[in-house]
Amino acid sequence: MTESQTAPERREKDARIGGAATAVRAGFFVLAVVLGYVLIALPWGDGPFSMNAAYVLPNLLIATLAAGVVFLAGQRTRASLAVFVGLCLLVGTANFFIIEFKGQPIVPADLFALSTAASVAGGYTLFLTPRLVLCLGLFAAFCVALVLWCPKRPLTGRAVAVNCIAAVALAACGVVQYQTVDLKEAFQVKVDVWDVRGSYASQGTLLCFLSRAQELTPRPPAGYSAEAAADVLAPFAAEGDGVPADQTLAAVAEGAPYDGPNVIAIMNETFSDLSAYPGMENAARVTEQFRAVAADSLAAGDVYVSAMGGGTCNSEFEFLTGASMGNMGGGVYPYVLYDVDGVDNLASYFRDLGYGTHAIHPAEASNWRRDRIYEQLGFDEFDDITTMEDADTFRDLVTDRATYERALQKIDEEDGPQFVFDVTIQNHGGYDTGLVPPEDAVRLESETVDNPEVNEFLAAIKRSDDDLRWLVDELNARDEPTIVVFFGDHQPGFADWLFETTFGKSVDDASLEEVQQRYRTPYFIWVNEAARQQYGNRLQAIADADATSLNYLRSLLVEAAGLPADAAERYRENLREALPAMNLNGYCDAEGMWHWFGEDVTSDAQQQAETAREGYAIVQYDQLFGKQ
Repeated sequence: MTESQTAPERREKDARIGGAATAVRAGFFVLAVVLGYVLIALPWGDGPFSMNAAYVLPNLLIATLAAGVVFLAGQRTRASLAVFVGLCLLVGTANFFIIEFKGQPIVPADLFALSTAASVAGGYTLFLTPRLVLCLGLFAAFCVALVLWCPKRPLTGRAVAVNCIAAVALAACGVVQYQTVDLKEAFQVKVDVWDVRGSYASQGTLLCFLSRAQELTPRPPAGYSAEAAADVLAPFAAEGDGVPADQTLAAVAEGAPYDGPNVIAIMNETFSDLSAYPGMENAARVTEQFRAVAADSLAAGDVYVSAMGGGTCNSEFEFLTGASMGNMGGGVYPYVLYDVDGVDNLASYFRDLGYGTHAIHPAEASNWRRDRIYEQLGFDEFDDITTMEDADTFRDLVTDRATYERALQKIDEEDGPQFVFDVTIQNHGGYDTGLVPPEDAVRLESETVDNPEVNEFLAAIKRSDDDLRWLVDELNARDEPTIVVFFGDHQPGFADWLFETTFGKSVDDASLEEVQQRYRTPYFIWVNEAARQQYGNRLQAIADADATSLNYLRSLLVEAAGLPADAAERYRENLREALPAMNLNGYCDAEGMWHWFGEDVTSDAQQQAETAREGYAIVQYDQLFGKQ
C-alpha cells in the first residue's frame, strides 16, 4: 500500500475518532446539565421529581445556558464540567442548610448579606444527612467518570480565543434575555413569600430565583406620582395639635430640644410567646415579667412581623420607617439593597426634635450594613460588639441586661432627651449549643413537644424576661421620664416544625390565619413613674392596638406618648382604622378578617382595606424612593 493511499484512510480514521470524542464530550455535557439540575434541588427536596412538568424545560434551559458559559470559559475541558456540577451541588447544599436554619431557601437579596450570614453561622451546627451523602456520591462518581471516559480536548491558542469569545457572547445573550423577558409573566412563576421552599420545589430553584431577582428593583405602585402621594397626605396636613403643614419637626423644637421624655426602643432578638401553640401553654411561665409590664402599659398585645427565623433587619426597617414589607414583596432586604439616606424614620424624627440618637447592637457593625445604614438613618452613635467585648454573656452572646445598662449610660452621659434603639442578641439561634447553665435551665412540661432546642430557647427567653424586670425597676427608681417600646423581631427558626407538630398539619396546608401564628410577637409601650408624673396629660392609652403590625408601632409610640405628629404620622395613625394590620403575608380588614394579597374582594371592609392599601403603597414608595 502506497503512502498516498494511506493518508486519506488516516484522515478518515482520525475524523471518526475525533467525531466519537466530540460525541462523548457532548454526552458528558448533557449529563452535567441534568446532574447539576438534580443536585440543586435534591439535597433539600425531591429534586425535579416533585416539580410541575411545565417548569422543567425552562429550568433545564437556564441550567444549559449556565453550563455552556462555564464550559466555554473553562476551555471545554473535563474540569469545567466538574466545576459546573460542583457549583450546582454547592447551591443545593447551601439551600439545605439555610432551610434548616431559617425555614426558607436562599433568595437573591441574601447574596447582598453574605458577610452577615458568615458572622452568624457560628451559632449553627453543620451535619450530613443520607441525602447529602447521596449527592456527594453522585458528584464523586461523575468526576471519576470524567477522568476515565471523557476524552481530553487538545487546546490551541486559536481555540482558547474562540472559546473565550463564545463564552462572553453566550453570557451576553443570557443577560439580554434576562433583562427583556419578564419571567414571572412569561412562565407564570409565582413565588409565595411565606412558602419560598414550596415554590422552589414545584417551579424550580433557578426559575424562581431569577424571577425574584427581577423584582429586587423597586417598581412604582399603580397610580404613583409625587403629586398623588401629596394628595393622599393632604387631609392630614393641618389636623390636631401636631406639626402644621408649613413647619418641620425641627421648627417645633425652636432651637432647643423638645420637652419630651427619653425613649428606649428595644427590639428583642427572637422574643416570642410560644404558649399560643396547642399544647404549649406551659411556655407562658417564662414571660411572666413581660406580661406584668404589658398589663401596666399604654399599649400592648401582639404585633405581626414580616420575618421568621431570620431577617432581623426587615423588622428594624418596618419599625423605624413605618413602611411595610407587604408593599415590597418577599426576599427583599432594604438595608442591603437600597440607599436610605434622607428617608423619614424614627431616628431622623427624634433628631429633628433635638434628641440625641443612639443605636446599640452587640454584634459585628457590618451585619446587614448597619454601620452604613444607621448613619444614613440619622443615628449619632452606634455601639457594636467592639464597644461591648467585656460585657456579660449568656450562651456566649451579650446579655440583654448588658445592653440595657449601656442604654441607661447613654441617657446619663448626654444632656437633653435621648432616643436609644437597642437591638439585642442574647436569644439568637441556634438553640443546640448546650451552653445554658444548670441554674438557668428550663424544661417545657408538655405532652405535645419535648425538644432540647425548645428548652434552650425558653431558657434564653426566661433570662430576657428577668432582665426586662430589672430594667423596669431601674427606670421606676430614676427621676428621668422615660418611655420604653419593647417587641420581638421574629419567632425562632424552628417555628415551622413547631407549627406542624402542634397543629398536626403541614405549613403548606395552613390558612392565612394559621400562617400568621408564626409571624407574631408580643409588644408593649410602657412609661415609668417619672414620665407619668411629668407628662401624664400627654400620655394616651391605646386600647384598640392589642393586635397590630410592626409598621404601625412607630405611629403608636408617637400617639401614646403625645409626641408631635406631622401629616405622614397622622396618616399612618388613621390608616389603622381600615387596615389594622399588614405584613409580608397579607392584610387584615376592619372586621378582623385576614386576606391574601391579590385575592378577590368579597366585603365592604375588604374593599376599604384594599383602597387604603393602594394609597399606603403610594405614600410608602414616595417616602422611600421619591427623593431618588
